Amino acid sequence: MSETERSHRLTSREAFRVLRSNLLVAISEFDNPVVVVTSAYAGEGKTSICVDLAESLAAAGPRVVVVDLDLRHPDAHRLLGARNDVGVSDVLLDRRPLEECLQYAELPPTDESARPAAMYFLGTGPAVSNPTELLATARTGRLLETLAQQADIVLLDTPPVLPVADTLVIGRLSAGAMLVVEAQRTPAPAAKRAKDALTRNQTRLLGVVLNKFQAKYAGYGYGEAYGYGDGYGYGYGYGYGSRGSPEEPDSPDGDGARP
Repeated sequence: MSETERSHRLTSREAFRVLRSNLLVAISEFDNPVVVVTSAYAGEGKTSICVDLAESLAAAGPRVVVVDLDLRHPDAHRLLGARNDVGVSDVLLDRRPLEECLQYAELPPTDESARPAAMYFLGTGPAVSNPTELLATARTGRLLETLAQQADIVLLDTPPVLPVADTLVIGRLSAGAMLVVEAQRTPAPAAKRAKDALTRNQTRLLGVVLNKFQAKYAGYGYGEAYGYGDGYGYGYGYGYGSRGSPEEPDSPDGDGARP
């Protein structure tokens, strides 16, 4: 590993330490430890942010569960090297019990812990034809309540807000949402529409993650430009993107197409 790569890795780890610390403070006043991680559009890095944040949390000691609720375009299992043939859809349709679908993910040790950290993962399971309707059932609430009783924090990787209604249905079952915005890519009006859609649907905005934020963007007034200067949340800068490649935007004929 070159010195530059080592420096980038250390910087990204520190960014996630700050992010996890602020998130834990933000949800400490709520009994519900369920947090949505979403974005305005596909391709902004929400899934990799969710997984990296989960790993940072697990390394610090909390019991963490990551749930992939992006039933249309699941990807978290790939980043974790996990299975996706069983999961959320099986539980919600009463095809399998939760215990058969949860996967134990052991993580490599970091400089924070001499022992390997671990967390649990629940994939989407087999595809369904009506994701929004399935997620809107009372079974989703019961599933999240069960997971919340077993963990210190439950991170939900959900679909982007603007193309489909899935996250608006899920958000009201959570303590709140973190909105991932790719710096210099996501139009400010689109990010503000996503924020407004969440808050209109009774979802607190816990914070904003500026993904791929670089120091040269400082001073450009991101909080105000993206409409976050009104008390709904605060921003986190993450300087070097996230693991692997971020999600690619969906094709023009897909549910998550960018304008």
